[in-house]
Amino acid sequence: MFRIKQSVIDQLKSNPCSAELKKALTTAVELEFATIPPYLTALFSIAPGSNGAAAALIQSVVTEEMLHMTLAANILIALGRNPDIVAIGKSLSYPGPLPAKIDNDLQVTLAALSKPQLKNVLMAIERPFTREGEILPGETVSEPTPDVPGEFASIGKFYQAVLAALAVAVELDPELFAHPRQEQQIDIGKWFPPVKTAPANGYIVDLKSAAQAIETIVLQGEGIDFAKLALPTDDDGSYAHYFKFGEIYHGRTLKRDPEAVSGWSYRGEPVPLDSERIYNFLANAAVSDYIPGTPASLAAQRFYDAYLLLLNSLNKTFNGQPAMLDKALGLMYQLKLQAQQVAQCSVGGNASNLVAAPPFMLSH
Repeated sequence: MFRIKQSVIDQLKSNPCSAELKKALTTAVELEFATIPPYLTALFSIAPGSNGAAAALIQSVVTEEMLHMTLAANILIALGRNPDIVAIGKSLSYPGPLPAKIDNDLQVTLAALSKPQLKNVLMAIERPFTREGEILPGETVSEPTPDVPGEFASIGKFYQAVLAALAVAVELDPELFAHPRQEQQIDIGKWFPPVKTAPANGYIVDLKSAAQAIETIVLQGEGIDFAKLALPTDDDGSYAHYFKFGEIYHGRTLKRDPEAVSGWSYRGEPVPLDSERIYNFLANAAVSDYIPGTPASLAAQRFYDAYLLLLNSLNKTFNGQPAMLDKALGLMYQLKLQAQQVAQCSVGGNASNLVAAPPFMLSH
């Protein structure tokens, strides 16, 4: 799991005004979007027609990350600011920490799906906050989240701080949500599966709806609250991201297990991962990594151009044209097709199976 620098929200706690809330929520949108390239890279590394269970799990996580970004953006829009998705997308750099220098110890990489990538990056991003004595499924001993002074332990703690600041801000300014600009917000009911914890259609119109949106993000992301439920699920009964990645890592679905210390174990149906049908991607690829004029370079540039189109469509979506999300989701499908073309290009020579990877960066 990653840790949030205290400095990100220190000012928010001491001065929970609209300006500081907008900064924190902009960071939230950046964080949610920053997880999408590593997850998509893992998904795109799966050869078409193979590893169906693993692909479905990763796709579900990507969909929920898009939902989380949308809910965070809706809160931001309700407070009077719109996110710049183009700037966010172009600013991301891999390998490196997540935006706002969150948890410099966690270096997020873009790489093919593998057990090391699952454990060290994908599951590390999503790992829930745990206290002494609490054991996650798949573990045999307690591995509590380190208590590092000056940091929040997880993304859930960050969102809790944002919600607390929102509550104080509403007390100070009862008109905070007086003009939520609902016409600019995204109706999640049109594009995402139903989520009963989310506010109606995803619209943020008051503190209650903002709290529902934040609860949805935290439950689907971390999905565990030992003090409340002691269950690795969200309120819809589906597993949170850490556990979905865990099913791929452990090779089996998660089930209740009274004999396990946590009450759960990965002992269900097989989740096979055929490594022979995983492309050996060039890690942390950028367009500049490929020799100009080569098939790899041309395919990579086409992928990056499609990515820029996606960024622009998302930017319009969150800046007054919510119906553009339909086009953006179509571009995500196009992105997948372009990624498959990139993966057909060898870059390691005749003696290597290294292939070109779809680049989410123009250069390093």
